[in-house]
Amino acid sequence: MLIDAPTLRHTAHLLTVDADWLVAQTEWLARSVDDLNATGFQGEAAEAAVSRLHALAQPMAVPPEQMLRVAQVLSMTAGLQAELDAAVHRAVALADRVAEDTPLVTLLLRDLRTLGDVLDWTCARQIDLLCTPIPVEAPTRLSDTPDLDLAAVHELNMLSTPVTGHGDLQILEAADARMVVAVGDLESAQSVTTMVAGVGSSDPAGLPVHLDRARTVAAATGGAAVVWLGYPAPESVPHALAQEPARAAGAELQAFQRELARRFPHQRRIVVGHSYGSVVAGTAASRGGGLYADDLVLIGSPGAGVTHAGQLTLLGDHPRIHAMTNPSDPIGLTVTQGAGVHGPDPTSPGFGARVWPGDSSGNHGTYWEDPEFLARLRDLTDQKKPMASSE
Repeated sequence: MLIDAPTLRHTAHLLTVDADWLVAQTEWLARSVDDLNATGFQGEAAEAAVSRLHALAQPMAVPPEQMLRVAQVLSMTAGLQAELDAAVHRAVALADRVAEDTPLVTLLLRDLRTLGDVLDWTCARQIDLLCTPIPVEAPTRLSDTPDLDLAAVHELNMLSTPVTGHGDLQILEAADARMVVAVGDLESAQSVTTMVAGVGSSDPAGLPVHLDRARTVAAATGGAAVVWLGYPAPESVPHALAQEPARAAGAELQAFQRELARRFPHQRRIVVGHSYGSVVAGTAASRGGGLYADDLVLIGSPGAGVTHAGQLTLLGDHPRIHAMTNPSDPIGLTVTQGAGVHGPDPTSPGFGARVWPGDSSGNHGTYWEDPEFLARLRDLTDQKKPMASSE
């Protein structure tokens, strides 16, 4: 719950008064110790005692300094909160004058309140930094801000990683070579599809393509979609032979899905791993603790980091593994039914996944344009709907 501007100013005033009192007491104590010599307290032992008393009193100067800094933070926050309060007041007055319920005014009020949440969180974090000797790292993962709703998380990430021209997305995580964004109303959606991208996905120039795919998936499933670029992806196909990026990324994906499950325990969760992203998703599901997903879909996969689907642990009511590779997808040249750098072909009969037939005219990048693929994703979002008989 936000604290109003007058309360913040009053608290800052009290801290300043108490800090001044502590400073006065510290100075009085120092003078009293110095005055011991005038009482006849002389000699080597007396000097050692006076020196020791000064050393013991020295830490008393730290709390007043911290209190004054905290008071400055509170005063600054109070000024910003007052401006937000005034903006909310003007927006409410505008809403009262509008005869109809205008969505624009509703969105404005929501955004202003969200900024208030961000201001509250930022103030608290700054106070922690002033009062905690251990450095506090800036939040880079969704789990780093468990008390903030997604709108506030988005505004906080926009401060450091602004993404313009895409008003329908929320930034959930942002850091160097990492970006996780949601399309659709993630907080109210019945299902969420996390899309794990592959080679070259860390290039910011490719973000619009990933967002368009997410919009397509969100529209097809009727839920939310997450573009998960939460790792430094291999830059090229030769670099994708390495397994270490998938191991590191698997831990990150596992943590992200766990936080989604904590925030929205009743959502249906689908993870789609494309290309090297399927290696990442498979690695996450084969790690200790498993992957919070009801369904794992491996498309255009060079392998899932395991030899059999039974080695993948999904944390869902009725977990299922699905695989699909278009016949014309060149990724098929890198993997066989029996072996591959990242394991056997997930569409091979011996792997144990539910195999979806690929598009005969499709290639490595056209899965998101395939109506049959999108329809099958839609099927996964409805637990009561039977799977197509071709499976």
